[in-house]
Parts: sequence; C-alpha cells; structure tokens
Amino acid sequence: MRNLVYIFLIILHCEFISAQTNALETFINADNLSQASVGLMMKEITSGKVIASYQPMVCRNPASVTKIITTATAMQILTDTFRFRTRIEYSGKIEDSVLIGNIYIRGGGDPTLESAYNPVKNRFFSSVLDTIKGMGIKKITGRVIGDASLFREDGSPFNWLVEDVGSSYSPTPSSLSIMDNLLSFVITSDSTGFSVSKVTPYTPLFQPKLELTQRKDVPTGWRFTKSDFSWTPIVRGNFPVGICQFLKTELAEPAMFAADSLTRLLIQNGIEVDSAATTTRWFQPDSVRKTFYTYRSAPLRDIERITNHKSINLFAENIFTILAKKKDSVTACTNWEAANAIRKFWKTKGLDSHKVFQVDGSGMSMKNALSPQYIVDVLSYMYNDSIYFKPFLATLPTAGRNGTVTSFMKGTKLEGKAFIKSGSMERVQNYAGYINYNNKWYVFCLMVSNFTGQRNTLKQQMSSLLNDLVLNDNKPISIKK
Repeated sequence: MRNLVYIFLIILHCEFISAQTNALETFINADNLSQASVGLMMKEITSGKVIASYQPMVCRNPASVTKIITTATAMQILTDTFRFRTRIEYSGKIEDSVLIGNIYIRGGGDPTLESAYNPVKNRFFSSVLDTIKGMGIKKITGRVIGDASLFREDGSPFNWLVEDVGSSYSPTPSSLSIMDNLLSFVITSDSTGFSVSKVTPYTPLFQPKLELTQRKDVPTGWRFTKSDFSWTPIVRGNFPVGICQFLKTELAEPAMFAADSLTRLLIQNGIEVDSAATTTRWFQPDSVRKTFYTYRSAPLRDIERITNHKSINLFAENIFTILAKKKDSVTACTNWEAANAIRKFWKTKGLDSHKVFQVDGSGMSMKNALSPQYIVDVLSYMYNDSIYFKPFLATLPTAGRNGTVTSFMKGTKLEGKAFIKSGSMERVQNYAGYINYNNKWYVFCLMVSNFTGQRNTLKQQMSSLLNDLVLNDNKPISIKK
C-alpha cells in the first residue's frame, strides 16, 4: 500500500513538472513566435528557486520596462522622500520697489511643474507671483530668464527615433520642464483655407507654418517638421474642407515658455518688466544670484508612482538625468553620466551591470538592451535588501486593476496579485515585476521581440504562461532552444 502511495505521488509530481514544461514549450513554439526572440526568468524570491528560465542572459529591447531600473535606482540613490527644487532667483539689487536686475527660474529637473499629472495642486506660477508681490517689487528693469542649464540642453535626444522625438508621448526632456512640455491646438479647414485656434497652454511664441492641402481623394493626415527650440514648426499634410483636427506637439523650449509665461503674468498683475523673456543654457555653479523662493516637488515616491502607472516618458527621463548630478558639481548633467551612475551603483550590489546597456531613462531608445536576468536581479535586490521595497512596490501598477496593465491578467487567478511594469514598442512586448500568490512572492521578467500577429493575442499568451508557471510551481524548469 505504501508503495502505491509513493508511486501516486511520483506521478502527481511529474504531472506538475509536465504542466510547467508544456506551458513554456507551448508558448515558445507558438506560430506567432516562430521568428521571435523570447526571454524569461522567474524566481521564488525568498528561496531564490528558479521557477522557469529561457535565454535569461540575452539582452533585448526593454522598452518601458527600462523604467523599473530608472525608478529603482533613483529611489536607492536619492531616497523615496527626495524632492526636486526649482529656485526663483534675482541678480542686481532692489531699491524703492524696483528690481534693478533680472529674475531667474532655475530648473532643478522637476518634471511635475504645472503638470496634468502633478500629485499636488499646481501653484507654481501663482506662488512665484505672490512671493514677488510680497517683496514689494513693482518694476523689473531687466527680464525674466528661464535657466535650463542643469541638464545639458542639446535639443532632441540623439538616441531616440526621429519619428518619436517631440511626439505627445515623448517630448524633449528639460531641467526646466513645464506643463508636461506639451502644447495642443486645433487646425480648421474651410473654403477660405486653414486656421489655428485653441492653443493650450496659450503662448504667443507658438507660430506654426501650415503647408497643407485640401484634397478629398487623399486621406486626412499630417506630420510635424521642426528644428530644435523652434517655435515655428511646419505642419504638412492633407485636411479636406470641413475638417477640424486636434493636434498635440512638444513645447519647443520649455524654459522659454516658463520665462515668457511668468513675464506676462507679472505684467497682467501690474508689475512692469522692461525686457522680453529669454533663456540660458550655460551652467553657472558660482552664480551671484540670490534665491528668494524655492518650489519643492512632491516626494519622489509619488512621482515614481505616476511614472510607472502611466508610463510617462518625460518623468522617467528627468528622474534618470538627475542621477548624474554630483554634490558641488561644476558641470551640467548628461545622459552618459546618468547611465554610468546606474551601472556603477548596481555593480556595487554585485550585479553584472557591465553586461547590459541603458542609455536613457524611459526606454524610448532602440540602443537600450537589458536581459531578463538583470531586471530580475534588480527587482530581487529591491525586495530582499532595500529599505524602500514598500514604496517601490507601490509605484508598480496592479495587473487587472490599474495603470498600463488594467486589462492584463484580468479574470485570471493572478488578477490583483501581480505588480507589473509593461513595456511595448513596435514588435516588442515585455512584462516584469512581482507576483504574490499562495503566500509566496515571485519575481519575473518576460520579454518578446519581433512577434507577428495581433498584440492582444500575445498578451493573452503571456498572461496564460505566467499563470501556469505560478499556479503549477513545483520544480524549476529550464529550456534551451
């Protein structure tokens, strides 16, 4: 009788292993993945037991999963309570209610100034106005200057695809970002031609050139062409008569917009400003300016929550670039220095950071290449060794419930039990994060590049695979192609 029970347990044990193996093999051998690159690493965190792995060391395009590395590193280096600071300064002197000099808005890298996603009420401009009034200033003989020098301002990110630069989902980062660095407007086409209206946020700086046609036999469509920091983008395309189209583009120069907006606000409130607004992009660490107001952002943990839940590229880029800032630094922050800071940090934690490639913070660049193993190692460190695990976990959206994974795993056993960052690009779909099921914590990264067919079909396959691996967790499996 004892032997029969033993044999039964062996058979049951094998069935569990078979369920896992078959799930992974079925996924890898699916028709839509026959030409694809697939990478997987899944571990049970506490024991370190590998649940499943498949080409875990191969680097692939991580897309927005890159934000996991950016936000985890920033929380470790800066702490979860770090706040960006935007300083309002002046040069010269104040005599008889007159500022004989300039006012500067010194950007500190805060991506949330007047942002639609700001976790606190937007009162930047009004707070600055109230402070200037409180100082008794009624006239400025100089001008308002937007200082974007903390980040090296080279214009459009050179690591991004031309088709992505300046789009509504990837505006050019700036150390003086404002209103998400975005601008919207409406183009109307009637029998008299074309007109631009409803520019939001309003700025007289924006003067687009319309090179459009009104052909009925050509589909409606458009594209922007512009040079860096230009407020006169060219809009080319076709808008037949009767079309009213809402368009979105980036603010050509956020620092200039901020300076001009404050200038107009001061004048509207009875404070004279002698000269037009301008900008500076020269880093001045030993400036003689005096700070009279400092605007502090929400804590980093709140900003990172929005970054990962909404997958906001601008937020990720500013968080990434600020990592290049050094105490008493005399140079501007660069992407190269930020990437190097991340690589060095994880190397000190024993990770093979020299075997992966990260060049930006959001994952927009095609030059990024991360492996499932590296991403899982970072996530494992945050769980096992970081004092910031709880606030970091809160930055990740919950599968089937919110953020960019609202529909992922919906209706499965893991709905509401997985905390995941997604990443997608053309022919790329990735997921990475944590799963808490049956009193166990799992960490995983699943990456697929160059799939065919519908993206939703692949998402369902990935959801099924992750469910099968966790629900049938029994013995580690590893398959090599």
